Amino acid sequence: MRIPPFRGLFSTALLCALFFTAAGGASAQCAKPPQSQDDPLHMLVIGDSILWGQGLKQERKIWWRIKCWLQDTTGRPVREKIEAHSGAAIEAATSERTLYSGNGEVPSYTPSVNQQLDEAVAHYRDRSAVNLILVNGCINDVDVRHLLNSATRLETLEASIKEACGGRMQRLLRRTASEFPAAHLVVTGYYPIFSEETDHNRFIRMLAKKLTSRSANEEEMSDKEMRRRLVVISNLWHQVSTRSLTEAVQTVNAELAPDPRIHFAAIDFQPEHAFAAPETLLWNFKFASTNLSGLRKAIVILTLGTAAYKTNDQLRELRSKSCKQIHDRMKKKNETKSEKDIRESSYLACRYASLGHPNQMGALIYAESIKGQLLKIINNWRRTVLNPIATREWENL
Repeated sequence: MRIPPFRGLFSTALLCALFFTAAGGASAQCAKPPQSQDDPLHMLVIGDSILWGQGLKQERKIWWRIKCWLQDTTGRPVREKIEAHSGAAIEAATSERTLYSGNGEVPSYTPSVNQQLDEAVAHYRDRSAVNLILVNGCINDVDVRHLLNSATRLETLEASIKEACGGRMQRLLRRTASEFPAAHLVVTGYYPIFSEETDHNRFIRMLAKKLTSRSANEEEMSDKEMRRRLVVISNLWHQVSTRSLTEAVQTVNAELAPDPRIHFAAIDFQPEHAFAAPETLLWNFKFASTNLSGLRKAIVILTLGTAAYKTNDQLRELRSKSCKQIHDRMKKKNETKSEKDIRESSYLACRYASLGHPNQMGALIYAESIKGQLLKIINNWRRTVLNPIATREWENL
């Protein structure tokens, strides 16, 4: 299925149709397993929480949807290797792995995306057998806290985005294409977190303040100005990251000529799909749709981090348990107040790591964008003979 232009795609009716179509066959197995396990396609997934699928059950994750779709359309089994995890940076500033728990839901800068690539290189005996690599990254190099901080300087942020999503991604793609000489790479983009459609209430702004650190000498902003700044920062992030990622793909493809193998799947969520917007495609709090009184909202903020307030993603309990285990291990015997504050802040960020990530519908839109890029090359991966019904379905795409 090709994605129509994004502006026309997101009518409520069509979103509902897509959702219920996808939800109907969701299970731990693809709806139509391949008849034969011979001649598999090999798919590698490296990157951050988006491609990991933060907050999503396996059958809702982007890479799982792509796996099942590839099996349906090619008639071949897909063997996946998932290295992506929450919090990964392309180039981590430290080799510290203390926070990495083995649960991809727990945010950790390491293994970096480059380290994930190292693991994959060591794993595959024949790297020329890898057909497809899904790649993303750069938001954690920029540091998402800067995108949630209304005091962030726009000039500094833009330079950081260009380096992370441009220079760092370009180096990663060049290396990945070299290590896997037969693979097609699909790079996915990002989206604005806040928009003018984000719920205009003090609760959202208080949440942003709670989850980000601000220096003591920063000038206090009014709620109105803070909201305006967050929208400006989010739009800058989306525009500059998209442009930088596109240029990185184009640059490395030019070096690979006459066989460019890298494709960019842009993500164009509209204002109504941002965090806490009317038709959000992102995870929020469980109570976000209820009409909380001002007092109850204040209580939520003051007690944020307790078990009473949960996100509406599918893995919140599993993630919360892992977060507690790993952050309890971080506690030192003679912990200072500063160390305790840092640890508790890290625990809070871990528990609420799904906020602002694609929900089930958001992940579906990501998968459709990737499919749009794969339609250009998938003929080369099809079995020579498919059953007549499958062949007709493919020709009608």
